[in-house]
Parts: sequence; C-alpha cells; structure tokens
Amino acid sequence: MEVEVATVYPGYQDDQFEEDGVKHFVIGQPRWPYIFFHCRKRDLDRCIGLVRERDPDIVHIHGTERFYGLMAARNLIPTPCVISLQGLLGPYLPTFFGALSVGDLWRSHTLLELATMRGLFGLHRGFVRAARQEREILIGAESFIGRTDWDRAHVRCSNSKAKYYHVGEVLRQTFRVLRWDVAQCERHSVIFTNAGEPRRGTEVLLRAMLTVRREFPDAKLRLAGQIGTRRGYDCFLRRRVVESGLSKTVEFLGYLDGSAMARELCRAHVFAISSYVENSPNSLCEAMQVGLPCVATYTGGIPSLVEHERTGLLFPTGDAALLADMILRIFRDDDLACRLSWAARAEASQRHAPQRVISQLLNAYNDVIANCQEAYHGQNGQESYHAPTVLRS
Repeated sequence: MEVEVATVYPGYQDDQFEEDGVKHFVIGQPRWPYIFFHCRKRDLDRCIGLVRERDPDIVHIHGTERFYGLMAARNLIPTPCVISLQGLLGPYLPTFFGALSVGDLWRSHTLLELATMRGLFGLHRGFVRAARQEREILIGAESFIGRTDWDRAHVRCSNSKAKYYHVGEVLRQTFRVLRWDVAQCERHSVIFTNAGEPRRGTEVLLRAMLTVRREFPDAKLRLAGQIGTRRGYDCFLRRRVVESGLSKTVEFLGYLDGSAMARELCRAHVFAISSYVENSPNSLCEAMQVGLPCVATYTGGIPSLVEHERTGLLFPTGDAALLADMILRIFRDDDLACRLSWAARAEASQRHAPQRVISQLLNAYNDVIANCQEAYHGQNGQESYHAPTVLRS
C-alpha cells in the first residue's frame, strides 16, 4: 500500500518530503487570522490539481471542518473519495460559548482581540462560515466514515443517501502500554486534558471541584491543554480559578506529548470531561485505554463510547453538582474505581485494536472504490477492473 498525505495550512510554505515511506505535500498559505476555516479558490484548485496529478485509487479526507470535502461534494475530482468525521461544527455552534454570560464573554477578550475581531468572537465567526461550508459537504458528498451514533445521525439527517462506514481509530502505542493502578495513583486528583474553549465546560468542572473539596480538602485538578497567558479566554480562566479560591487546587500542565499525557493519566485518580458537546474525543478514549476511571458528559457521541455504571459514569450537560457527586463516588470507593477501570480498558482495547481498525478501514475503502466503479459501469456499459486500494489523501 502506497500512502501520500497532503495538507493546506496557514503560515507554512509549499513543501514536499518523504518520511518513513510516506510522501507528504504541503500547500502553503499566508498567515492570516482565522484563514484556517476559509476556502480560497486558489487553494481548492491546487488540491484538485494535486489529486489529478497523483491519480490515486482513493482519496481519504479527514474532517469536514475545512474545504477539502468540497472536492467530493462538488464532484470536482474523478477519484473515489471518503470523508472522515472528526467534529461537526454546525452542531457545535449552539454551545460554542458554553454557559458564559454576556459579561463573561466581554471579560474573555483582550482589548486587542476586540479591536481586531479575534478571540472567541472572531473564532465564532470562523465557525459560522465553516459550518455553512460543512453543510454543503455533508449534503453533497457520497461516502463518510464515522465512529458514533451521533455523527451517523447527523450524516443521515443531512444526506439520507450517503454511505456511512463505522471505522474506529488507532490510539498511540504509549496508551496501550501503560496501565492505571489505584494503588499507584495520586489520591483525590482529577485530570481534564482538553481544556481551553468555553464549550469544553471547564467552568463546570471548577464549580464541581468546590463541592469535592468540602469532603476532600486535598483534592487536586490538573488541566492539560494550551492554556497560556496571552489569549483573553486563557486569562479569564486563570482569573476564575483565583476568584473561586482554587489557586492551590488547580495545576495547569500545558501542552503534553503522548508519553507525558499517558503518565499523567496513570498518575490521576479520575478523568473528567465536562464538554457541552463532543463527538468522539480522543482524550476520553486515551483515558479509557490506560484504565483511568472516567466521568463524562452525556452528550453527542460520548454515550457511544461510555456505558454508564459499567465503563464510566455519565452526567447531564452543565450539571456541576452531579459531576461532583460522580467524582466523589470514585474517590470513596476503590472497588467501583477498579471495576470501571477494568471494563473501560477492556472496551477500549477492543475498540481501538489496530488490526480491527485496519480491517474496518480497508473494507470501507474497497466498498467506496467498488461503488464508484459500479456507477462508472452503469453509465458507460463497460467492464471496469478493481484497482488495489491505495490511500493518498
């Protein structure tokens, strides 16, 4: 199998290189604010030209967030194409600002961000534009890969004729090697590895920790993610921690690579995810893979990953009191923690098993290619041969 990978990204120059037998093509863009969601005709034409030049057997587009899917939706390339669903911007929009009040929203911006329409307001504007583009992709494309009941439902709602393939994801090796142990973890510590946006519900988790500390004054909350000191929302979060009296409770871990993340997961007592909406967050899957007891919001695709009371504990969106209660249950009951840990690790090990995912993916590729050839045969009345499956995205 020959694999080629192409990407368009602002702030990079055109480049081409090969690493580990994979050819990479970088189509550069200028470093403009929020160009990430924009679709410039020039960039779309260059992607079309690259596909025609490389002439692959199949094109696999990752995500509906950017413009790549327009190649399939507008029938701009002659190549069989399938689109993976990561997040879905349209369904994310209603909870983009989480539960922030109007006053909180203004306090979440610096003067420079307000003057240049950046910060959360600017990012929301980009989401709105990209959601319209995403809608066209969902309606016009023919084949999608997803992982949850939630993303499948949204595909069906937009395009009832689309083919949907369930294909899992392979997690990094380090999360399969390390394993959580209640006897080795740091007691009464909670970790959330996806903080940094209002829809992630970090404020909900902070309110829950106030309740948790009443019974366990030594409780700790560790937040991983790009929470710096320059963005308005990052500064707002840090002020909220201080104003809540949680300065000695909350630790900001910053960016962590895979190995460091796995070690932090094994170090914690509970993993919590308080997002207002998610599809299939890798952060949750990684925590389940190492066997860390998980508490998660009952939203989006999360119920497809976590079975309440068996592989984790679920709570309603925005309910800080119930989130606190779930965390306290695990803190108090080692038998419950170990039972959730064992079941979560077993479930994740099966769901993310490399050979299983590879089989699912190749079956999807072969079916997409076969369907395309059938359509060609029907239109032309001629025989066509089944080419080997080759991924070049």
